[in-house]
Amino acid sequence: MPINKYEYIFTTLKNHPLEVFDIIASALTTFKYRYLKRCIGKGVIVRKHTQIINYGNVQIGERSILQDNIYIRAGVDGRVILGKGCMVNSFCRFFGHGGIEIGEHTQIGPGVTLTTTGHNYMKNDMSEEFAKITLGKRVWLGANVTVLPGVTIGDNTVVGAGSVVTKNLPSDCVAVGVPARVVKTIKPAGNGRNKVNGDHFGDKSERIC
Repeated sequence: MPINKYEYIFTTLKNHPLEVFDIIASALTTFKYRYLKRCIGKGVIVRKHTQIINYGNVQIGERSILQDNIYIRAGVDGRVILGKGCMVNSFCRFFGHGGIEIGEHTQIGPGVTLTTTGHNYMKNDMSEEFAKITLGKRVWLGANVTVLPGVTIGDNTVVGAGSVVTKNLPSDCVAVGVPARVVKTIKPAGNGRNKVNGDHFGDKSERIC
């Protein structure tokens, strides 16, 4: 479900009162991107030291959270779009010159790189080539995953930590490795969540992300 900004802040202060200064810095960053640069939706939290370049080509869906030290560059002709209720963890890098589209409620682990730019090494000038990256709804990318240009990842798919995604991945599966390959499927549960071998989608027992 979408993240409640005020509940998030209250819980943080209750558990760690000295983080009030960090919250103030994050509030200022959020204000800049919500009211001055106008590229984030209602209820979004942007933590300190996060940068959004080419913000006119960036759209962050409501009640998403961008943690600290994230770098998002859309490029002059590119676009980066996040659906509502997404979580992007610290130190992620998005290079959206060819376009990046991320579905609702997607979870992106720390250090993930999404790059839409490649180079044709068969040409003398190593000319740039751009291709769009598309992530479906409720995708989970583990820590330090790299997604390369032109890749589409289907809804409800999990990609294990450290994987490199070079080709499209279907919906409702778990993929790991370099390059990433599907190792199991995910079966929908009756409550709208997913189960992998009897465990809820995102359960710590999976130990892959």
